[in-house]
Amino acid sequence: MWPGNCIYKVLMHSRQFCLFCVLLMSLNIFAQGDGITTQYMNSQLMINPAYAGVRNAFSVHLLARQQWVGMEGAPATYSISMHTPLNDRMASLGASLLHYQSGPINHSEFSAMYSYMLRINHQLFLSLGLSAQCNYYHLGLSSLELIEENDPSFMHKFGNGVKPNFGVGVFLFSPHFYLGLSMPKVMNSRLKLKENDALVLESVHTAYLTSGYAFSINKSAYLKPSFVVRYRSQASPLGDMNIQFMYKNIFWLGTSYRTNDTMAALANIQLGEALSVCYSYDFAIGNSPRFGSGTHEVALVFDSHKLIKRNRDRQFRRKKVAKKEENKALHSIRYF
Repeated sequence: MWPGNCIYKVLMHSRQFCLFCVLLMSLNIFAQGDGITTQYMNSQLMINPAYAGVRNAFSVHLLARQQWVGMEGAPATYSISMHTPLNDRMASLGASLLHYQSGPINHSEFSAMYSYMLRINHQLFLSLGLSAQCNYYHLGLSSLELIEENDPSFMHKFGNGVKPNFGVGVFLFSPHFYLGLSMPKVMNSRLKLKENDALVLESVHTAYLTSGYAFSINKSAYLKPSFVVRYRSQASPLGDMNIQFMYKNIFWLGTSYRTNDTMAALANIQLGEALSVCYSYDFAIGNSPRFGSGTHEVALVFDSHKLIKRNRDRQFRRKKVAKKEENKALHSIRYF
């Protein structure tokens, strides 16, 4: 994958060695599929196009994730996504913009989503989704600070370019339960050296299985276990198991365990009717390698019902609800 003496020359200097480790791990992420976020449960639009419209609101999700804090060139992810139901219809639209960087590697992705919701019964819906993507990859090894200037091993013109893709997904949900299955990138994407056509980077299939349930403790408190499993075509599955405690729809506290020996602390707080702030801190456990001082992830979630018309067909309800009680029906799973 790399030119002949490239590895040896990088190992000769500790700073370049750190960047090289980051580079290899970043390539490994691309080779296995999409990147990882800890707070996937707060907005699953990035991994499942069928999530569009599920919150039954005009929803905006902002996320910033900084891995291995204190390590130069460590991976960082920034994203914004939004989705909304179409007024008086069971269809929804969504869009997202993601930027990932790790050392000299940059990946930007724009996605557009469409979903259609089917009512199974009075409190159960099935959403079907499609997405179209445009991915831009840039491998800037020539920008690294080198021990030897004009080192030819780092002067190759890598196959930077734009790669299209598409995704599919289904999402089954009720007021207290959800089950999702998706593949956000159906096609493989490859980047090669322009000089010798050697493979440098490959993005391959990743399928996601997500599920969660909210158990009522009393009228004010819920216990919410959930999980996500990532099935990757060239690696073993990777799973997150989470449990959160929610009190009066005001704050959430919880913990998460990832099967690569990583744990996380989770905390969310509702700042008014429309806005919530979510934070997580990831740290390695056991004998897993430690890089930097952990991983921070912060997200803002905004939900507004004022920009869409009230659609009775999207509401959870009892079998018979009088018109004067329609406003009391549950509108979405936004607090799940």
